[in-house]
Amino acid sequence: MNPGYTLLRSRRRRKTICLQLKKDGQVIIRAPFFTPRKEIDDFFRAKEIWLRNRLQKMRECALEPRSCRVYQKGETFFFLGNRFPLQIDISVSNPGGLIFDNRRFVLQQDYIQRGREIFIAWYREQAEIHLGRRLNFFCSLLGFVSPDFRITSARSFWGCCSAKNRLAFNWRLIMAPLSVIDYVVVHELQHLSEKNHSAAFWSQVAAVIPDYGEHRRWLRKNGHLLDL
Repeated sequence: MNPGYTLLRSRRRRKTICLQLKKDGQVIIRAPFFTPRKEIDDFFRAKEIWLRNRLQKMRECALEPRSCRVYQKGETFFFLGNRFPLQIDISVSNPGGLIFDNRRFVLQQDYIQRGREIFIAWYREQAEIHLGRRLNFFCSLLGFVSPDFRITSARSFWGCCSAKNRLAFNWRLIMAPLSVIDYVVVHELQHLSEKNHSAAFWSQVAAVIPDYGEHRRWLRKNGHLLDL
């Protein structure tokens, strides 16, 4: 039976199961060497809805130009779960080329051709700020020492906790509602003590985010919209 993924087992210090979706649609699962196959299959099944949505998005993008954005007046962009319109202004004086005033984005006309690059830089900066704040809040709540974290462009995860307890978050997560961001942050923090997705792990997540299932479903349904 074809399980729908390629399994790579590691004898090194890997402690968690990790899924990677490659550009050609191939699904790679990396797991500790002695992880039972049933646990790996269960992990894969838990990711199936997300995978279907991601693969559909990849197929759509393959039929369209590299970016569907043209960075013109009236386009809307997500930030913390809300859509904000874009205004183009020739009078904006901003070295970064982009301003957000809590009502709209304002892009300097001279930067339109670099719109995607400018927006990504802004989103990454905001992700660093907001996720850092939420990490500090939940670390204080849970009694963890705030871990190192980085903002990444990886498309295979929203958040990740390495075997060395280094956290990483996808910059696109900053487009999601704060409640969803909190779920992802807590999910990864709980991996500091529970390196799996066992019942004990989910019980720890639920102790902090009782309605975490709702936020998981939101990401599965809407995650493909959080992009440029």
